Amino acid sequence: MIKRISILSIFLLLMSVSGFSDQIEEKVKIFNKVVENNLVFFGKNIVVNGNVEKSLIKIGGSLKLNGSVNKDVVCISSKVELGSNCTIGGDLIVIGGSLKGKNKNNIKGDIHNINFSFKKIDTSLTNINFNSKTINLLKTLFLILSLIVSLILFGITPIKIKKAEELLCDNFLRIGSLGILSVLSFVILFLISVVLSFMYIGIPILMILLILLICILIFGRTVMYYSIGQKIISKFNLSVFSPAAYILTGVGVYLILNYIPVAGFIILKVLTIFEIGIGVGFIFRKKLNLKSLSEFVAEYGNE
Repeated sequence: MIKRISILSIFLLLMSVSGFSDQIEEKVKIFNKVVENNLVFFGKNIVVNGNVEKSLIKIGGSLKLNGSVNKDVVCISSKVELGSNCTIGGDLIVIGGSLKGKNKNNIKGDIHNINFSFKKIDTSLTNINFNSKTINLLKTLFLILSLIVSLILFGITPIKIKKAEELLCDNFLRIGSLGILSVLSFVILFLISVVLSFMYIGIPILMILLILLICILIFGRTVMYYSIGQKIISKFNLSVFSPAAYILTGVGVYLILNYIPVAGFIILKVLTIFEIGIGVGFIFRKKLNLKSLSEFVAEYGNE
């Protein structure tokens, strides 16, 4: 039971994508010629009859592959159908959705088919060969999902994201300290919940704790994307047409850090601490008396 709850929490974002994928437009786009770059699509239904010289990444919608892809094919919450004559030069990774026409002779790399049926997910996960190539690819996929969720969150609550970013900049050391304390608290609560789960008391607590942590990380990661992107764009005096460009720039920085050994790993872990710190700090900002410089001036400026 604990294992299933953990899996549910980890793939919460992926399942949310699955929830709206059927509502996206049904227009089919057909590729009959050679495509020199990567193909990345969100929601649309595509048919590939030609050749894709790099990788193909598909989120939502459907994919019918009759031609060839020289590198990896990655599909998330998509209906995937492989033609009898199709070829894939790298790995085939299908997370959620469905897969038809799987022919191992046409795929040079590994096949990873992970679905969200709890009866099958354990078997699906054990079939993955976690080599460095697969891990880097999964990191990139999670960043793409993180980008989607962050853009949606920013679109819903732009003012809160901006206020949280101001809190982060004006209370940098306090947010970092709060992040460390929050991580330690989550670890202790998690261990207590696991122990209590043997008596069925801690199972709902464990589920709530994991969901709360994911929500805090989503909010904190969005704020961090926005903050990093804003600083970089301001540093180079670049013009932007939308604040969403800050988030896109921040995601790009995270993507680069993912491919830097050791130093990149350490920096990302430090950023995670600040993400948790700003998430917790924003929730309890009144009790912790956390204020941005603009709020402080507005309150005490006249005095």
